[in-house]
Amino acid sequence: MRPTVTRRGRLAVALWQIWLPLALLLLWFVASAGSSSPFWPPLSDIFAAMLDWALGGGMAADLAFSFGNYLVALALALLVGIGAGIVIGLTPRAARVLDPYLDLLRSLPIVVFVPIVVLVLGIGAFPKIFLIAVACVWPILLHTIEGVRSIAPSVFEAGRAYRIPLGLSVRKIVLPGALPQIVVGVRLAITVGLVMLVVSEMYGSTHGVGYFILNSSQRFKLADAWAGTLLVGVIGWAITQAYAALEHRLLAWYRQDDGAPASRR
Repeated sequence: MRPTVTRRGRLAVALWQIWLPLALLLLWFVASAGSSSPFWPPLSDIFAAMLDWALGGGMAADLAFSFGNYLVALALALLVGIGAGIVIGLTPRAARVLDPYLDLLRSLPIVVFVPIVVLVLGIGAFPKIFLIAVACVWPILLHTIEGVRSIAPSVFEAGRAYRIPLGLSVRKIVLPGALPQIVVGVRLAITVGLVMLVVSEMYGSTHGVGYFILNSSQRFKLADAWAGTLLVGVIGWAITQAYAALEHRLLAWYRQDDGAPASRR
């Protein structure tokens, strides 16, 4: 049985995770208190600008636009990356043909294509979703392929010996065996997608957090620009923490606690 985690234990873990960000914020607040530089406004001014942004109604609309696109793009990247990764990983001939092209494409910085994509596809939500999905799909795809390849051949031989159908084999053998690598790819995709979210909205956009940051900078409202940047950082941290909890749950059977395999439920 799994060891019971008390409420006090969960609180201790949470405090251990947030003490450094809180300490850095406190240090930033103290160090910037007397700042007169327009480029480094006091943290109190940044918080005031963030409050004005929230109360003015613009923050909710910008967050809904940005993270709505982000979630749709991440879902598409998961679907394409895991699906194509399983097919390529299970097909050695396809892997031999596609590996050089995959290495070439993943080395191309997607950021340089942002102006071209916006020029071709326009300034709506679709080009943002497309760019975020393309940026996210590569770590998911490549880690899925490696995860499938890491499964021992004897496992597939046992499946063939028992005449397990392909669909059942994918669900019960391939996906669980590749899952440790897949979750690593998704973790990387979450971070890459957040970067692309902001960058994609800095070209030909009239909504979103990235647009708010760029527009504030161009109008020399640097406290607002810092507020948008800080908000993206906080939301990104919250997303990664939530995913870390989900990852721990998904891989409870795989992880080892105190040197012993975790019990399955």
